[in-house]
Amino acid sequence: MDTLSVRCNHCGAPLQVAEKTRFVTCQFCHSSLEVKRTETTIFTEEVARIAENTGKMAESLEIIALQNELERLDREMGSEHLSAAMNRSGSGTAGRFMGTIFGVFFAVVCIVMATGFLKAGAGIFAIVPIGMALFGVVISVSFMRSGINEDRSRAAYHTRREVLERQLEALKQK
Repeated sequence: MDTLSVRCNHCGAPLQVAEKTRFVTCQFCHSSLEVKRTETTIFTEEVARIAENTGKMAESLEIIALQNELERLDREMGSEHLSAAMNRSGSGTAGRFMGTIFGVFFAVVCIVMATGFLKAGAGIFAIVPIGMALFGVVISVSFMRSGINEDRSRAAYHTRREVLERQLEALKQK
């Protein structure tokens, strides 16, 4: 069996290793070493240093993954907010409030009209304002639900973003 002479990368001590050996422990400083070969040379590298560098790279990748997740979350929230704004006439809390108030007002006016028709003896004509009143109720409920859904979505976004920012900050502090 052929042996090769190499030096410990940690303490410089001479080591004899078999030709096909990949890992060795220095008998003098007890460092774990990897035997590396190129076409012209053979040398050792400390496994602990490799593991440390690998750990640093893993942390860097985790930081990048968290930053990408934050950017994706921000893009999604931005596109949701934009599409929601395009789908309704008013935007934000004021628009939802005004839509709800309009729906309630419309329903009340239609109910008053239906009551007037019924008192006047125009029974069948009262159906139209009653239908319109139901439409006003549907509008009110729709605006209230969109507000609730938007508030939930915004709260979930902020909660998730805070969690990601804390994780990112913790990784950066290491």
